[in-house]
Amino acid sequence: MTEALDRRREGRNTSATLTGLVLAGLARDPDRVAIRCEGDVLTAGQMLDDVHRCARALLESGLGRGDCVTVLAGNRPEVMVVRLAANLIGCRVAMPYTDRPVADQVAMALDARTTAFVFDPECFGATAARIAAALPAARLLALGPAPLGEDLLRLAAPQSPRPVAPRFRPDDVMAIRFTGGSTGQPKGVQRYFARPPRPLPQDAGRFLLCTALCHGGGTTADLALAAGGSVVLHASFDAAAVLEAVERHRVTRVYLPPHLLHRVLDHPDLDRTDTSSLRRVSYTGCLPSPERLAEATRRLGAVLHQTYSLTECGPVTRLLPREHLDPRLLTTAGRPFPDVEVRVLDDRGRLLDAGRTGEICVRSPTMMAGYWQNPELTAQVLQGGWLSTGDLGHLDRAGFLSVEGRRDAMVVVEARNVFPRDVEGPLLAHPAVRDAVMFSTVDRDRQRCLHAAVTTAPGTAVSAEQLRRWVRELNGPLCVPRSVLVLPRIPVTEAGKPDLGALRTLVG
Repeated sequence: MTEALDRRREGRNTSATLTGLVLAGLARDPDRVAIRCEGDVLTAGQMLDDVHRCARALLESGLGRGDCVTVLAGNRPEVMVVRLAANLIGCRVAMPYTDRPVADQVAMALDARTTAFVFDPECFGATAARIAAALPAARLLALGPAPLGEDLLRLAAPQSPRPVAPRFRPDDVMAIRFTGGSTGQPKGVQRYFARPPRPLPQDAGRFLLCTALCHGGGTTADLALAAGGSVVLHASFDAAAVLEAVERHRVTRVYLPPHLLHRVLDHPDLDRTDTSSLRRVSYTGCLPSPERLAEATRRLGAVLHQTYSLTECGPVTRLLPREHLDPRLLTTAGRPFPDVEVRVLDDRGRLLDAGRTGEICVRSPTMMAGYWQNPELTAQVLQGGWLSTGDLGHLDRAGFLSVEGRRDAMVVVEARNVFPRDVEGPLLAHPAVRDAVMFSTVDRDRQRCLHAAVTTAPGTAVSAEQLRRWVRELNGPLCVPRSVLVLPRIPVTEAGKPDLGALRTLVG
């Protein structure tokens, strides 16, 4: 009885923060299933106990408010526990991309000012050793037995599950989220503990997480737990496993970036799988094919929910399931959330009329606190409460936003600005093309050259030269890429965005 009272008090005292909302959500219904992972089930009460045990172990390891816990691990329930435990005692959490080169992971850990390095010894033992060598002062904690550091799970097991009093303050930094990895050195975005006034999901249900915890899917999982729902946790994406989980566990929500959504649509099990439980299939990350979106709605129902989001400010716009029924809207990213303002500016900072392309600027209550340890860059992109996104796009008269690509992805060809949509749009209109992405390289004369990569529908055959002619016929000679790579799969980053660096290596 006393323990339950302590948990209720804990929920009231920290309800203004994301961490507090998750802990309160777990405490409200301790007997419900919180996480399903590879046949194992963790109830909300068990997860809450594990969080407090882990928090006590971290405190005994010398960690506390203002320290940084950097976590290198995949999708494991223990990772969700460690994140909550570290935040509970006032630590900020950083999660380097697991798919980046070790040098980048070291740079992220150093940039975050890591106090303790937590790692999965089974999947990242060798990588962890190299990162640890660059962090001689950091406490090394493994998620299981390992030759390196101490076993955090063993340290936590004998600890008391009684609630640990929150050690954080709302204006402390809760997390450092990295961004920019597909176009350059990742930047650390700092997030405060205080949660902006955006409501929790009304239908928490069962959320399937098959993408990396260190990206947006991890936040969605937290919100599902806070709202009283459960998380079906997969170690990685597998289309057959996704379909099996949707049917077996009656999954209501899943996040599938376009390239993963396409793989589900192409899987032979889809038509014999019961997907009627789905209420929302969310996607974001890159320009989707309108034809494939229409196919997804036709086969899955009116469940698609697009968001245009940035790590720096969270969700900006949304295209609702019913709006996916209008083919004219499938090339847009929807309209701004009610609490978000969007404007489009020219190079001189002047407001542009509807239909004219410029830089997308955003003002949102979910704005980042700034770039970690980079006040100069923060001052460049945050001015007067507005974020300069670096993305180009336009608003139509009804308020729907079309995102046309990164400003730095634009290529000047014979004094004309060529945007990704000018190349990707025609390619996606070809009946054999499933995915398309434009990228550029710099030649020996320091001129930027257009290229594209595509994937094709099963059973179709099309040559690079045929696709180049197709683009020429639809958009003219200036938009014709120098080369078109026809690939079995477009390489993507862990965030689900096209890996432009990997594509550039393919053209030399």
